[in-house]
Amino acid sequence: MPPHHPHHPDGTLAVAASTWAVFETNSDTALAPALQQLWADAFSEWFPSNPYETIPGPEILTVTETSLDWTSGAGELWIPVQRIR
Repeated sequence: MPPHHPHHPDGTLAVAASTWAVFETNSDTALAPALQQLWADAFSEWFPSNPYETIPGPEILTVTETSLDWTSGAGELWIPVQRIR
């Protein structure tokens, strides 16, 4: 793979340094809907009321904890941002 390619053979992704808005969720009953709501809340509530905008780059959703059946757990949504001047 060329060295400039963002994907590495070990499965990691090279991401440029950035400022990130990080949103977290925890759900005891419905993880998938909670993760979907995290996206909705970020763009319908947080961005309109804060002096930041998205910038090009990966939006990263990670599941940080799960139950064995994936019905409950926790996750984070990372969105690259810049302050609006």
